[in-house]
Amino acid sequence: MGHSPVFPSLLGVLLLSAALPGQGLANIRDEYQRAHACDYFEAPFVSDVGIYKDEKVRFCISDDQSELIYVLAKGTSWVVPFNREYRRDGTRRLYTVEDKDLVLYLKEDGIVKRTVLGRKR
Repeated sequence: MGHSPVFPSLLGVLLLSAALPGQGLANIRDEYQRAHACDYFEAPFVSDVGIYKDEKVRFCISDDQSELIYVLAKGTSWVVPFNREYRRDGTRRLYTVEDKDLVLYLKEDGIVKRTVLGRKR
């Protein structure tokens, strides 16, 4: 009787996921706390390119370099993946730092757009 390679592979993935703490297990409270870890007045990146017409936006990068935190002057903040490509609403996105600029790459319908979101203070 032959052994199926699926079971050992599945077992390995389950053990690996249990051994690695990650954001996959994070709850909404953890995300809220991460988003509020960035102080608007201390944020290292400022937006001077007007990505939002009525709001001033500043940015922080998490200590582990995996998340970019947007923070508005009124205190609203949110987290997006940093330095890794992800898909949202059918558009591929990549946030990264080039020289002293915070850059967003968007790819939609085969067209890549590069937008400078902010600059390092």
